[in-house]
Amino acid sequence: MTAHGPVTDRPSAAVFVRQSTSPDPEPAPRRAPWVGAEPPRGQVVLGAGLVLALAAILEVVVRGHIGLFTGAFLVLVSVAAALLMRPRELFTAGVLPPLLTLGLLIGVAVVEPAAVSVHALDPSASAAQVVIAGFVDVAGALVLAHMLALVLVGLRVRAARLRSSR
Repeated sequence: MTAHGPVTDRPSAAVFVRQSTSPDPEPAPRRAPWVGAEPPRGQVVLGAGLVLALAAILEVVVRGHIGLFTGAFLVLVSVAAALLMRPRELFTAGVLPPLLTLGLLIGVAVVEPAAVSVHALDPSASAAQVVIAGFVDVAGALVLAHMLALVLVGLRVRAARLRSSR
């Protein structure tokens, strides 16, 4: 007990008033709406794989083979993964497009090898030959998806460094 009242660990109300009326010296930097709310890496990878598989299934049902529609979805899910991935997990977003493509093509080679429509491919080709032919078939979309994902990863890493240096 002191002459001014009991001793407590709490600061007086005057301290709160002084702190709350002081202006904020630097406004918080503007961030993208999803920053800080990124889902875990496993959810992003699983979601990207499922969306790509559904696009491939839909294209095989409608057109009979994978092609432009599946390639467009590969680009979309690669960009989305690069935007949604947590900053410390961006390496995964950088290597995801070829891994998604490999997983999809292995699935297609096992379930429906005729869905890879390379004209010179023998109908009795092995699963490995179908996967390689599938890579050739979707090479343009894979290159675009990988390039966009790497550019976005680079931009996000740079933005994170700029934020941390302030």
